[in-house]
Amino acid sequence: MADHYVQGSFAFTCTARESALIEEAWQHASDLLADLAPGEPSAEFLAAFMPTDLANPFNGLLEIFDDPDFPDFGAEIEIAGAAECIVAINGTTDFQPGPIAELIRRCCQESLRVAPVGFEWSYGCSRPRRDSFGGGWCAIFADHVEFASTQEELARRLGRSAVTPSVEPLDPWIDYPQYPSADWRTEVANGDTRLGYLDWVLARTEADHSVPPSMEVPSA
Repeated sequence: MADHYVQGSFAFTCTARESALIEEAWQHASDLLADLAPGEPSAEFLAAFMPTDLANPFNGLLEIFDDPDFPDFGAEIEIAGAAECIVAINGTTDFQPGPIAELIRRCCQESLRVAPVGFEWSYGCSRPRRDSFGGGWCAIFADHVEFASTQEELARRLGRSAVTPSVEPLDPWIDYPQYPSADWRTEVANGDTRLGYLDWVLARTEADHSVPPSMEVPSA
């Protein structure tokens, strides 16, 4: 038998109104999870978690969870500050990236229109089970949420290597059009890189998730 863990810990800033809405939604979810009667929902809460059934004002909140009968964020929350608040969320056993991300997206529209919020999480196992370790990241924008796991990124990287043909070493005397040496010289002058031109080309290739530049000498 083995225990599996999903863990995460992060903090972000938002307005006092947004933090109050997060706190209200978190409390309603906690009450529902404990089979307690939630308090009266505010107008701001109903706008952010619009119910589809007026007989149940909380089903808009419940729909952000994978299992609406188990509305658990798998984490603890701490809020500090006045006009600008710092919200810290952390969990060490059953951290729930999806519901947490959707909670932030719905409650922090004003702040997210200024800048997105992101966090990472990890998953592990108490025994060395194969493929039982990894993690992922989440980026929260005002209109959508993006996720990716390390397994997905690894598979994508291995897939690129499998289809990339072997190439000869780069020619140090060729100016590769996709990464012109003029751009490299500008970065060197600005102190943005200390790499040589070829190393800079390879670094840019990796950052762009593209295959190495063609070995053909560009036409004049």
